[in-house]
Amino acid sequence: MKNAGILYIVATPIGKLGDMTLRAIETLKKVDLIACEDTRVTGVLLKHFNIKKPMVAYFAHSKLSKIEYLISELQSGKNVALVTDAGTPGISDPGQALIAQIQNSKFKIQNSGEHFMLESIDDAPVKQSNNQIKIIPIPGASALTGAASVSGMIEKEFFFAGFLPKKKGRQIKFNQLKELNVPIIVYESAMRLERTLRDVESYLGAETEVFIAREMTKLFEEYWGGKIGEVLADLSIHKLKGEIVLIIQKSKFKN
Repeated sequence: MKNAGILYIVATPIGKLGDMTLRAIETLKKVDLIACEDTRVTGVLLKHFNIKKPMVAYFAHSKLSKIEYLISELQSGKNVALVTDAGTPGISDPGQALIAQIQNSKFKIQNSGEHFMLESIDDAPVKQSNNQIKIIPIPGASALTGAASVSGMIEKEFFFAGFLPKKKGRQIKFNQLKELNVPIIVYESAMRLERTLRDVESYLGAETEVFIAREMTKLFEEYWGGKIGEVLADLSIHKLKGEIVLIIQKSKFKN
C-alpha cells in the first residue's frame, strides 16, 4: 500500500507579505494541492511568490464531501497544504474541521464510484502505519499571539474565545466569560466592535480594561486601550474598519 501523504498547516501573512516565512514558501512549492478558504485570496499570495499549484476552496460551509475528498487525496499519497486567508489555519478557522477529522478518527477510504466515504475504524491499532495521515505545522503569522505580545496584559495565561456569537448564545457566552479569572482574547469585526465593548462593560463591569489591535501589520494598523468607558468614548477618533483582536482584562486581575 502506498504511504499516505502529509497535511501541512501553513501560516500565511495577516498583512505584509514580508511576514511569509521561507519554510512556508518552500512548503507551498513542494505540495501537490493547496486547500484554502478563497482561491482568489490565496491566488494573489501564490502569484507574488511565483508558486503554481492547484487549489481547492475549503470554507466554513463546505460539505463533508470536501473533507472526504481532501482525505482521499492524502490517503492516495498526495501532500496537501492547508492555508487560511490570513494567519495560522485551524484556530477559529474552517480548516479546523479537516484537522479534527484526521486527528480524532482512523480512516478507511471506500470509493463507491461516485464519491468517497469515510469509515471510522474504532479497533484500529494505535501504532501509526504508513497509510495514516501525518499533520505538520508550518508556523508563522498569528493575529492572536501578535496582539497578546504587545498588549502588556498577558503574563502567563489567557482564555481565547475566538469569534463571539452574534445572536444565539451571546448572553450565555458573556455569562461564562465574566466568571473567568484570566485575560480574554476575542476576534471581532470593526462593525460589531462597539456593540461588543458595550456588552463587555455591561457583563464584566465599568472598571474592565481592554486592548484593541486593529489591522495588524497592514498600512493603517492601530493599537490602543484603557478602561472600557474611555475606549468607548474614544471610538469616534479611530477608524472602525478591518479585523480586530480585542483583549479583555477585568480590574480584579490587576495587582
